[in-house]
Amino acid sequence: MNIYITLAILFVNAIAITLVYQFIKKLPKMEKIIFIGISFAIMYVAVSISYWISSFGIEENVNEALKSFIIYIFVPVNVIILVPFVARKYYKWRQNEIDKESLIKRIIIVSIIGVIILAVETIYFKQIKKNIEEMKPTITLDKETQNEIPSRPMENTLTNEEAQKREEYNRA
Repeated sequence: MNIYITLAILFVNAIAITLVYQFIKKLPKMEKIIFIGISFAIMYVAVSISYWISSFGIEENVNEALKSFIIYIFVPVNVIILVPFVARKYYKWRQNEIDKESLIKRIIIVSIIGVIILAVETIYFKQIKKNIEEMKPTITLDKETQNEIPSRPMENTLTNEEAQKREEYNRA
C-alpha cells in the first residue's frame, strides 16, 4: 500500500484507540487492553462480514485488491462511531454507578445502530467495487492489425481521420 494510505490508517487507528481509552482510562491496565482488543476484534469481524456480503457478483481480483484497504479504514471508523458509547456505560458499570440492565440496554441500542451502519457500508462497498470494475477496461486484439484495443470505447480517443487531420494541421 501507498505510504500515505498506511499513515492515514495508522492515524485513524490511533484516534480510535485514544478515544476509547479516554472513556476507560481509570480501569486497570489489563482490563483496558482487553476492552480495546475485544472492541477492535468485534468491529473487524463485523466489517469483514459486511465486506464479504458486498462481494457477491464482483470479480475476485477487484474484491481482493480492495479488501485490506477498506477493512483497515472502516474498522477504526466504526470503533470511533460506536464503541465510546458502550465504553462509557461499561466504565460506569465497573464503578457500580449503573446496573447491568442499563449496560445491556446500551449494548443493544449500539448494536442496532451498528447493524444499520454496516448495512449502509455494505451498499457503499458494493458501489465502490462496481465503480472499480467499470473503470478497468478489458483488452482484446484487433484482428486486422494484431494491436491491443480496449473493448470499451474511450471517450477521449481520436478516429483515424481526426488523427490525420491533426497531423496535417501540425505540419502546416
